[in-house]
Amino acid sequence: MVVSVNAALQPVEESSLASTTSSPSIDILADFLRLKISANTKRNYGKAITDFCQRIYNSDVSISLLTKFLGLSQPEAVYQALQYRQQLIEAKLAPSTINVRLSALKSFVDYARQAQQCSFNLADVSCLKVESYGDTTGIAVAGFKEMLQIPDRSTIKGIRDYAILRLLWDNALRRNEICSLDVGDFDKSGRLSILGKGKIQKSQIDLSPATTIAISQWLTARDNYQASDPLFSSLDRRSKGHRLDGSTIYRLVREFSAAAGIDKVVSPHRIRHSAITAYLDASDGNIRV
Repeated sequence: MVVSVNAALQPVEESSLASTTSSPSIDILADFLRLKISANTKRNYGKAITDFCQRIYNSDVSISLLTKFLGLSQPEAVYQALQYRQQLIEAKLAPSTINVRLSALKSFVDYARQAQQCSFNLADVSCLKVESYGDTTGIAVAGFKEMLQIPDRSTIKGIRDYAILRLLWDNALRRNEICSLDVGDFDKSGRLSILGKGKIQKSQIDLSPATTIAISQWLTARDNYQASDPLFSSLDRRSKGHRLDGSTIYRLVREFSAAAGIDKVVSPHRIRHSAITAYLDASDGNIRV
């Protein structure tokens, strides 16, 4: 009996891992992923365990497969984990990606061992050394101001995209924080409730007047919405009204930075770094300001 990849990636939303069988190996995978607070961590760790099974056993996650893996001896388990690491290296994945997958596998094994479902550990399987970026500089304030001129605010899409850019810079938000926003999280008085990285409760932040106006204009142009609807939604005919995802925001940033003539790869995270640096420079390093 094979558990689908989707079930492995979404153990909280779909209870098939825990309910389809009483096998401890399947239950422990579901419980392991369920303990992760961040939805992004659940997704990445679920993908890592699935990837391990596919590369090492050439199979999807299944009851028999996890039972077989957790029943290995210490030398056998370490050998398989090292083989997996080598396959990831040969696939030319980024060291940071490899380390996430290895960390997920090691964390899963540690959890299974604590639950007395296996007798080995993967402490001897080391992660890769991640070299620092060659270019850690951000973009200049003037460059971002040029980006803000790109969205055509005579269109509803331009109004939406401009509001997203303002949030990325004025509040240095991560793209996932923007994607997770609901309409009800926005207060026209200039407050926004966000779910920060690794958090389980939302916290309120202050918005600049320009950002408050930009979001208000987007909601006015959008018109028909409920408080539970995503704050930023797709305008494409095929997925209209659906929540924007991180890849869409990434593409928007790349598109606008190229149009503004910025000669480096600009990502939402680079904007976040640039904004924080700009604020530190403007305040002479006064973090509270």
